[in-house]
Amino acid sequence: MELLLVSLLFLVVGGQDTNITTMIHKPGYCMMYSNGDASKVTGNYVRFYNKPAPDIDFITKAVLADLCPEIAQGTKACCDASQAGTLKGSVAAAQSLLTKCEVSWKNFVSLYCKFTCSPDQSMFVNATQLSLSEDKTFYNVERVSTYLTDEYKSKYYNSIKDVSLPSANMKAIVALCGTTKCDQDRFFQFMGDNPLSPFPIDYPTSVGPNKDNGTITPLEPDTLKYCWEKETPDSWRCSCQDCPSNITCAPPPEIPAPKSPFLILGFDGPLVILLIIYLSLFLICLIHLSINIHYRRLNQTDPMTRSASIASSISERHIEALQGKVNQGCRVVDQVLHTFFTKWATFAVSHPWIVILIATLLIGAFCGGMYFFVLTSAPIDLWSAPTSQTRLEKNKYDATFVPFYRTTQVIVTAPKVPAFNYTIHRDELDGPVVQTFSGIFKKEIFKKIFDMQEGIMNVKAKVGNRTIGVKDVCFVPLAPDVDECALISPFQWFQNNKSAVDVVVTDNKNGHNATYLEHIYRCVSSPLETADASFDIMSCLTTFFGPAQVNIALGGFSDKGDPLQADAIVLSLPLNNHLNETLNADAEAWELAYIDYMKAWNDSDIEFAFQAERSIEDELQREAYQDIFTVALSYFLMFGYVAVMLGKVSCCADTGVPLYCLRRWMVDAKISLGLAGVLFVLLSVVGSLGIFSYAGYKSTVIIMEVIPFLVLAVGVDNIFILVQAVQRDVLQPGESGNEQLVRIFGDVAPSMLLSASSEVIAFACGSLSSQPAVHDFSLYASVAVFLNFLLQVSVFLVLLSWDRQRELAERVDVFCCVPASSDVHLSEGETRPHSPLYLMVSKVWVPALLNTTVVRFLVMSFFGLTFCLSIAAIPHLSIGLDQQLALPKDSYVGPYFEYLSKYLEVGAPVYFVVEMEDEDGNHTLNASSLTGQNQLCGVSGCNTDSVVSLVNIYANFSDFSRLAQPPNSWIDDYFDWLEPTDEYYSCCRYYSSGDKKDQFCPSTDEMGSCSMCIESGYPHHRPNSQEFEQYLEWYLKDNPTTKGYACTKGGHAAYGNAVKYTTTKQKGTRGSVSTNVSASYFMTYHTTCRNSSDFIEAYKQARNLSELIKQSVDANVYPYSVFYVYYEMYVTMVNQVAINLSVCIVAVFIVSFILLNFNFMSSVITTTTVLMITVNMLGMMYVLDININPVSLVNLVMSVGISVEFSSHITRSFSLSRQLGRVDRAKEALSKTGSSVLSGIFMTKLIGISVLAFAKSQIFQIYYFRMYVCIVALGMLHGLVFLPVFLTFFGPARNTKPLRSSGYQKIKTEPSERDPLLPE
Repeated sequence: MELLLVSLLFLVVGGQDTNITTMIHKPGYCMMYSNGDASKVTGNYVRFYNKPAPDIDFITKAVLADLCPEIAQGTKACCDASQAGTLKGSVAAAQSLLTKCEVSWKNFVSLYCKFTCSPDQSMFVNATQLSLSEDKTFYNVERVSTYLTDEYKSKYYNSIKDVSLPSANMKAIVALCGTTKCDQDRFFQFMGDNPLSPFPIDYPTSVGPNKDNGTITPLEPDTLKYCWEKETPDSWRCSCQDCPSNITCAPPPEIPAPKSPFLILGFDGPLVILLIIYLSLFLICLIHLSINIHYRRLNQTDPMTRSASIASSISERHIEALQGKVNQGCRVVDQVLHTFFTKWATFAVSHPWIVILIATLLIGAFCGGMYFFVLTSAPIDLWSAPTSQTRLEKNKYDATFVPFYRTTQVIVTAPKVPAFNYTIHRDELDGPVVQTFSGIFKKEIFKKIFDMQEGIMNVKAKVGNRTIGVKDVCFVPLAPDVDECALISPFQWFQNNKSAVDVVVTDNKNGHNATYLEHIYRCVSSPLETADASFDIMSCLTTFFGPAQVNIALGGFSDKGDPLQADAIVLSLPLNNHLNETLNADAEAWELAYIDYMKAWNDSDIEFAFQAERSIEDELQREAYQDIFTVALSYFLMFGYVAVMLGKVSCCADTGVPLYCLRRWMVDAKISLGLAGVLFVLLSVVGSLGIFSYAGYKSTVIIMEVIPFLVLAVGVDNIFILVQAVQRDVLQPGESGNEQLVRIFGDVAPSMLLSASSEVIAFACGSLSSQPAVHDFSLYASVAVFLNFLLQVSVFLVLLSWDRQRELAERVDVFCCVPASSDVHLSEGETRPHSPLYLMVSKVWVPALLNTTVVRFLVMSFFGLTFCLSIAAIPHLSIGLDQQLALPKDSYVGPYFEYLSKYLEVGAPVYFVVEMEDEDGNHTLNASSLTGQNQLCGVSGCNTDSVVSLVNIYANFSDFSRLAQPPNSWIDDYFDWLEPTDEYYSCCRYYSSGDKKDQFCPSTDEMGSCSMCIESGYPHHRPNSQEFEQYLEWYLKDNPTTKGYACTKGGHAAYGNAVKYTTTKQKGTRGSVSTNVSASYFMTYHTTCRNSSDFIEAYKQARNLSELIKQSVDANVYPYSVFYVYYEMYVTMVNQVAINLSVCIVAVFIVSFILLNFNFMSSVITTTTVLMITVNMLGMMYVLDININPVSLVNLVMSVGISVEFSSHITRSFSLSRQLGRVDRAKEALSKTGSSVLSGIFMTKLIGISVLAFAKSQIFQIYYFRMYVCIVALGMLHGLVFLPVFLTFFGPARNTKPLRSSGYQKIKTEPSERDPLLPE
């Protein structure tokens, strides 16, 4: 690169020849002295001298005093003042790279001092090619050999190879070596012979035969120092960043050994333990069952034993009677609820219009909040809590600096185009190299992708009457001086000039025609190259004078190890982002035009994927509307099922044969009542949305999709239980329809309250979650279920009373004024037969399940086994949400995420932010003081546990830390920028006279009268506090440039937004009077994150590192990357799941305990069933490969609510049953409520869920269809299979005192003979 290579070799000189037949190699002799003719390449040759070293003049001494003090202090030198000046200017660029490590810089420059000026130059330098000068008065030296021992080369190279280049996030050796594949041989080869050298210098490995006068003695490394040594006793050691072998470096991170799985005999340990426990209990129970069966058989044959058994049975009944008396003392809750609901029902059916009016006004007021309804699909609102740590840190970052750029990116591949070979003729060390290039570099393909980039940069958008171009919205790092966007792509290696791809340059050195491929090869090897001499002196730097880093511009080469075999070209264009969303309107409009352009772009040879900042939000919005028909159809089918099945099918009485009669059904139907019940579900959902809209909450897609499903499940079940209780009841003599309804409602309403209140409180507890999706869902669900319950016990009760009157009057449903035909009227005393579903449950399912102890034992065994297997599967559940699943199947962003995972070679930028002021504005760290500098920087003298040092150490262990490279350090580059070299090559200069006196003098000004900012004294290459504050603003506004005197250290491009500061200025004063730095960041990159676990681990490691840094600096430190707000929740996701589900289940227990008359056993049974359903749900998630994330957690919380519906009604019915034995009570409970649960929840949901299988959204298919099927299926199996069996074994004692005559079946006074094997 021009800055570094521009003639470190213009240094030597020669004299008029007196003897060229023999080269003199003796102490005190010069091989070269003074400048010669102009070189054929660049600069000047040197004159062959071959004589004793002349005296050093005072001008030369002055020039060399700082650069080569050991020579300046002598009396002889092989250079004159002109060469000394050239030497100083030639190493100025290298000085800016290496002075951060003093030993490295001194070692580097010492070789050139000796090569150029040493009075013993001839002892290690030999002229190997001479030519007569143009005026024939002296010889030019056209080639030389410099002899260094292997030890010298090794010590020299190793002392500089690790010095970092913070602004480019790479090592300085890349610039000095000309390639990223640098080693010791390549370094010396490149420094001796590169396109910018006036003549080549060889570094032979041996001296060879001696034909000269004297002996060549290769330089020994006596004067060189290792990078960990001090240059002088008062100087500082190189930093750990620049010298990893520094013995004072902080210890590397403790990398924990990978956790090996817990195995027993090669099998999963927890599973083995659970199976052992399960099998042990199974065998114990089996033995007990066998003994019991044998004992019961003996009872049937031995009269004495049978008598004892009867006595035992009577004794057990006495004990149970005693338990019943105890229970009676706790019946106060049932009594209070029965009395309250009876009185309320009496009032409601007596004053229907008052109830309807009040309910209408309230629900209307709640629904009125929909005026303020806002639906958001912004990902950050969906997944990140406003009070979460990363969200607060993001807000601080955005307010302190600027919001992270809006990313526009295209990843292009050419899988159909084969790779090809091309011979590279520019590697002098290895000679011609046959290089394999991937198909994307084939000229026609390369130019097609170039066309795509040009098209993108020419996209225009219309906003009103304005035309928006890319430069109106893109990030321009050098604005206002340079209006080039910060586009990163391989085409920046050609400065976005497509015609340069067709350039063919003849290499005069070897006659090879260099093409665009040589230039690509060069730029991949050395991204900082500023003048590729073999390709028309073209730079590799971008149009905004920064490097187009290979791992950003190319992708898909890590497995091959060669970027030139990359599978993809990556075009990355950052757009400006603003805190005020209205200011992003232009960018959003341009992005929309860009998306349209990319969708229309087509070429059979290439494949590509793309995205813009707005893409995800747009696709989420499209998804919400795309499946609206599917969701609507699902709900419509459920509504239709409810409306039809809520009624009862009767048969014609006059036939005596069970023929289904449409006309009778028209009377018994409950279509209008069912539609009303469904309408109340919708009103409760809308009312919940309205209430929270009043409060300023934004609704999300998850809420709109899940809440109606949940409330429908809960609400419909209660409706079925209430309506079917009326249908199955017998009208008592002299009892009116309303009186019957009041009586039944007093019995059934407590059960409805039990399920509804359990769900309301469980969801309310779920709202304690910090995750927005779970928190918002739980809030809306809690209120919606509550409103639905209120509507059911008020307006629906009124409608049910009217419907009951209609039915008793034998009028047709819907058309309630139309009487039914007389032939379908029920005769007096005639009762309606039960529904087929009820008969199936009571006559088929109940006997098959509960009549045999062996069956019940097998049921318990099966569910116990599934419970154990589910527990064993829970630790193996994956955490995270693949981004593709949140998008429609046909989304153009889906392939982008796939390409991102497959091809990207570097992850997202990560910023370690250092806040140097507390909340009150008081300084905790002063960046201008030496102490403050040392806590931040990474150069010599900085603390070994400084911010830069620790980030650098962790970056060296990228597999563990997930940091890809060392950090950019504005403060390190600032020290280099301030480095005083001379009035020409110093970056920090000011106008010393004229109209601009005391103003900043940029490096591009070669004509102005400029002076160095720091003219004398720069101890340890550090500014004092005053100098630090005086010139910081100049540094942050200085553009890096290769023009003029070429200062690439200007901080505007890399660090213009990295430092938050305020300045105080005074007219007539250079720079600032004072500068207060309140915050800054140090940027690096994460390694490539290809899945959720990678993102989670990257966040965790960045957080851990920031906590470590906080222990060593007097400031608050936090990490920020654009994806942290979405993945922070996963760090505590396991705890969140455990806490949310535990709180919900505990809430279910507490409510059940209170509303089931403080019956501990009933509450335990209900809660156990809910717990088992939840655990089995987690097990099914493992089987179906469903991850733990907010969406699945919402469904898990919902499963707790629906599980209550499957369990609470049956448990309460069992606890109120007055049958004598547990089996009989379980049979009665299952017969009475089982069909309602089956028809009210299971069948309703099954019909609705089936439609979701056809949804286009992947998240619908996986997280809704699959999980809903599991929720409903597991709920049905546990509620209708496990729970009744569980009650037969562990059900609570029966109640012996009814609240009143309830219409239940006649109480049995003798033990059941249906199951002689089960002891009660």
